[in-house]
Amino acid sequence: MTPALEPEASRSIRSPQPVFAFLAVTTGAQEGAIVREMRLANALHHRGFNVIVYWLMDRNPTLPAADIRQRVLARSFRYYMRKPSSLLEAVSWILDIFPQRARRRYAFHHPDLVIRFLRNLVGSVSRDDPDPGLVSRLGRFMARDGVTHVMPTFAMVCPLLRAAKERGRHRFDFLATFQGEEIFASHIEKSEGLEDYYRELRRSVEASSWPACIVSRDYARRLSEEAGIRPDRMTVIYNGIDLPQPSDDKPAFGVIESKWPWIRRDVPIVTYFGRQDSEKGIDLLLYASRMLQDRNVAHQLVVCGGVSFGKYYHEACKQIGRHLRLRVIWHRHVDDEFRTALFAHSRCIVCPPIHDEPFGMVAVEAMAQGTPVLVPDRGGITETIGANGAVGGLTFRAWDTASLAEQLEKLLTDDALHASLAANCVSVARSFGVEAMTDRILTHMGLPLGPQSAAGEA
Repeated sequence: MTPALEPEASRSIRSPQPVFAFLAVTTGAQEGAIVREMRLANALHHRGFNVIVYWLMDRNPTLPAADIRQRVLARSFRYYMRKPSSLLEAVSWILDIFPQRARRRYAFHHPDLVIRFLRNLVGSVSRDDPDPGLVSRLGRFMARDGVTHVMPTFAMVCPLLRAAKERGRHRFDFLATFQGEEIFASHIEKSEGLEDYYRELRRSVEASSWPACIVSRDYARRLSEEAGIRPDRMTVIYNGIDLPQPSDDKPAFGVIESKWPWIRRDVPIVTYFGRQDSEKGIDLLLYASRMLQDRNVAHQLVVCGGVSFGKYYHEACKQIGRHLRLRVIWHRHVDDEFRTALFAHSRCIVCPPIHDEPFGMVAVEAMAQGTPVLVPDRGGITETIGANGAVGGLTFRAWDTASLAEQLEKLLTDDALHASLAANCVSVARSFGVEAMTDRILTHMGLPLGPQSAAGEA
């Protein structure tokens, strides 16, 4: 059951213990960043900490645990114009009469609208005095809820928190987390706007009591070079996943057949799972699949996952697949049971992004089911396929379809190689558990770990 969203005027909470507010930025899709944040929120909640979620833009209210309190801080239509509009935001409340699925479908067919919201939001936080109305509202929320620590999904919104902290009307602190800022920077149209954005990120990192949390070593290097974040103001803490319980039983293949009765058990499944947006490089995988088809390397190609920025790239990839005469199983959102079964029964999971992926959540989740992965040799995603001397996947040369096809062929045809990688997958994935991530974040902030810890997980 979807939990109720509390009104602004709900009762204050007074507690000597930390009260965590997650400033959750999302278009409503289940992007890796919002999934990571809600896993952290749930882990803190289960340890007995007081947790609340403030939604910004859209919301995905089923991700937090059912008894975590949730509020809407601001809605997308606040950023329909270049200057934030409280009037348009107020009128947009009527959209609540439509279910989330309908709103998500509308966004899928109107990608320019989502991009417009994001561009204007980024422009707003890039100013010296970012969105004063929202900063005031955020301060009221935190004061009424007794918030002591704020965990933003993206560092992009940290200028709002810096401004609220500087006003001094409510004492709190925040931990800046970087896990995909280049997506927002890509919506800035002019070079001077990009420098303003980076300046506000640097100011926000300096305003926090702790070095910013960065999700990989490679990403920390890039943020230093591109955004000018000081290395001593960053610490690397890898993302965490919910580790499956140890079991000798593999999820039933029938879970997949119930949705796709035409899928074959005797042909290896090659899966892409994740956002179907342009930076994810799905077209590279399509070209590689055609190369393997020409070499008579048998496989079934599955492309599965939602979108954050509309239908354009998804539809373009489907057209490419038709031109290449590929038989591709296309699907968007699936539930957790189906995703787990798909990971477990795929020969391999391919993650072919064309940007330097900060982390690789899907790669870790696939390895947790014992399935090898194939990732590019650039970006933080390469750091996810190995741990403690064990390796659970292969890399290909970034942007190189021929290299992707070559490595994919190895995974499809070399049974000994595949078996050796598969044998390492679960142990590699266990190094990226959500409990270990939670321990590291709390330790970094100088807070108690709570009644549970990640002992024995990593």
